[in-house]
Amino acid sequence: MTSGSSYQGSTFKEVRDQVFSDPYTILPQGKVTLGSFFRGLTNVLFKAALRTLDEPADIAPYFQKLVHPNGIALTGTWNIADKSPYSGYFSQGSKGLIIVRCSTALSDTTRGRYRAFGFAGKLFPTTDPSKRVKTADFFAIDVFAGTKAAHYTDVELTNDTPTGFNINALRNFANGLVAVLTFRRADGNNNFRPLYPIAELGLPEGAASVSPRWIMIRAWPGSGKSEKADFREELKVENYVDQTLRFEIWVADAKLPSGARDVKRIGYIDLTESVASESCDHRLSFRHPRLKKT
Repeated sequence: MTSGSSYQGSTFKEVRDQVFSDPYTILPQGKVTLGSFFRGLTNVLFKAALRTLDEPADIAPYFQKLVHPNGIALTGTWNIADKSPYSGYFSQGSKGLIIVRCSTALSDTTRGRYRAFGFAGKLFPTTDPSKRVKTADFFAIDVFAGTKAAHYTDVELTNDTPTGFNINALRNFANGLVAVLTFRRADGNNNFRPLYPIAELGLPEGAASVSPRWIMIRAWPGSGKSEKADFREELKVENYVDQTLRFEIWVADAKLPSGARDVKRIGYIDLTESVASESCDHRLSFRHPRLKKT
């Protein structure tokens, strides 16, 4: 595992090739239980939360994702097409390669069950798949408690996630409470993940950056819909127009009088490859940006 001080970045190709090296023949159904968060008296979830805050490696030795065990990886490009006041890879004209892991929290993966959808992005500040660069990661979730949305592509995912509540959340109260308290203990706020790594990406060291507070990721309707029941089957790119699944990038700093975020579309993510694999679920690693003290 690469330590923070020795991390020199990755090439898109080496990360992509690892993720695509061991596809599943049958989709697993990883289960989350209260017992999976502990080993004896050790809170392994807390140790995992600290690792995701401090470990910059893009590919890690085999590990177990404790809250989002079931996922699918997709690759493509990050594109900022519209004018924005932000820096780094939020600025107009920015284009980079990206690896995304779409997932569900806890155990349910199929339509008709409560699913909390996650979207983790690993952005490479280059369009050259063989260039070694330091990456920037970001995270978005729709509702922590989950919904019965029929499609992953129906929901809006954000870095400042509402908790929500439903009967499934009550059934999973112990699991959810332990996860919430653990992430809060690790970094103070389990609902909000800052975006400054993207705003700093590509800037000279020490240069001032300007970042939006909120991001919203939402599927572009023009990509079409897939009626597959398991979200991992749904999100295979071959199910979409031109074998491309597009998600739009919306950002905001302020709220409207109604209380809603004043989001503006600044770009899109085009995903053209997909795989559900062992490495997607057990090797692909995303660093959670720490909250900056103000």
